Amino acid sequence: MSDATEATAAPAKALIDGIDMFNPDATHERNAEILKNFSIKRNVFNLFARSPGLFPPIISLLTALLDGHTRTIQILDYQLVVLRMTGTVGAEYLFGINEPVSRVNGMGDEKIDTLRKGLKSEELFAMGIWSERQQCIITLVDESIATWTNTEETIQWARSLMSDDEVVELYIVLGFYSMIARMTKGLRVQKDAPIAGLGQAIVQNITKNAADTEDAKPELAASG
Repeated sequence: MSDATEATAAPAKALIDGIDMFNPDATHERNAEILKNFSIKRNVFNLFARSPGLFPPIISLLTALLDGHTRTIQILDYQLVVLRMTGTVGAEYLFGINEPVSRVNGMGDEKIDTLRKGLKSEELFAMGIWSERQQCIITLVDESIATWTNTEETIQWARSLMSDDEVVELYIVLGFYSMIARMTKGLRVQKDAPIAGLGQAIVQNITKNAADTEDAKPELAASG
């Protein structure tokens, strides 16, 4: 095993534990109450709650991203950004959290499997299963991960397919989830226990919006 592999391999225990929401110290009582009332329980949220003052606005932003009334981009655009980024950088914990969200909303097995493998965009696009919009989003994400910027051609391509508001939200999603990916990998967040009724919780709490159009229907049919 190489030194790099040893450095990133998940140990048997997280490097920093999240708070215990049922037995918090005085510093973390407020955040424990937020965790108790948050709809889906995940180890990473308990870890974020270690920041007494920053956790409340972080969870507020996450809630806004999950809510179709406050999020502009379509739910599968949102999920494509997250799965492409996490598959590319090897953030398996975060990929695993979002995989069922993508699946419930109609992203098919073939797309999810190839995103998990982090295949190069040329290989993905040669499959013939990605719409132009999806190819554009993948390209934007790939460029941003690789160079921390984008070509003008890519942005003009994105603006020809999406509104300026949607393009900006792609970056918000990419930046927010990149932060989470860094924490889950760097501090070795451990896999969550199975969540009962996860599919129903996803439907109730991670919602579509007015921008979700016929684009998603062919994927629903393909995923069965």
